[in-house]
Amino acid sequence: MKFEKKFLTLSFFIIFGLLFLLISSINYNIYVKEKHYLLDKIKKDLEICSYKLNCKNIQIDFVKKNDNLKVLYLYENDKNYHMLFNLPQFKHYFLKLSISKTIYQKELKDIKIKILKIFLFEVIFVLIITFVFMYILLLPLKEAYKLNETFIKDILHDLNTPLTTLKMNLYLLKKSPNKEKIEEMEKNIKRILKYQENLKNFLSLNPNQIETFNIKSIIDEKLHFYSSLYPTITYENSADCKITINKNAFDAIIENIISNAFKYNKKNGNVKIFIKNKKLYIKDTGIGIKNPKKVFDRFYKENERGIGIGMNIVKKLCDELKIPIEIISNEKGTTIILDLKNYC
Repeated sequence: MKFEKKFLTLSFFIIFGLLFLLISSINYNIYVKEKHYLLDKIKKDLEICSYKLNCKNIQIDFVKKNDNLKVLYLYENDKNYHMLFNLPQFKHYFLKLSISKTIYQKELKDIKIKILKIFLFEVIFVLIITFVFMYILLLPLKEAYKLNETFIKDILHDLNTPLTTLKMNLYLLKKSPNKEKIEEMEKNIKRILKYQENLKNFLSLNPNQIETFNIKSIIDEKLHFYSSLYPTITYENSADCKITINKNAFDAIIENIISNAFKYNKKNGNVKIFIKNKKLYIKDTGIGIKNPKKVFDRFYKENERGIGIGMNIVKKLCDELKIPIEIISNEKGTTIILDLKNYC
């Protein structure tokens, strides 16, 4: 999770930093506008006072006219703001109205405090929003990490059985050569290679050469292999049909379906495979599937056995080969139907 934490920390600071800059910019612009609005307000107050000449906090004075002075212009010095006005009765003097800068600074301070409070509230809000967003972002990452961890554990678990058998058979072969042990080792090597093939199919679909072949021979091979692993389960195969298709991909589809038909069957159960109306039926007397709609989801499994990617691979390959697939399942068993009308 070290990489995920780095990613989340970096993402948090980037998102929060950008939002912080955004609200800082917005609030600064608000402050500038409020400041201009306050100066405009002072200017209007002075203009209004010029008509009645009796205003609170405004001082009245007269200034001798000269060309450098402007009327209706807001002047500023260290102590006050003031404006000059023309009066008809005074030809040589301007009316000077002044307001102390202290009043302006007090109002400006109130504006600053108000904007600062809003800014702090917005920062806290953005902080919470960023945390919530990062938490939501973390959930799928944590789930993906957990799925990957489970996936690796299940791969190791599934590989452990054939590898342990191989080690035992090798140990026994060292003591006394035995044809049955050699055959058992070959079967387990095939199982390991099949796990590797499934993993490759899971990771990517590699285009392979299209071939014409009879599906019966492929199905018989799978049935023979898995019946040796599950000797209490019987089988029958009447599927006899030539198809022209991507052989490796079709082989992987059949491998996964037949593997499940044996693996999740009941003791003394049966696997029956046949063709009807150009559809391939693979029927078992197993425990059934509780959620047939979810069975194609990656990593979905209804018990602790298996990796949970087999039927996801099947669906992925069927979609690639444009083979419609249907699942009918109940407590009496499961039937998987592959529509081969485009190939058979």
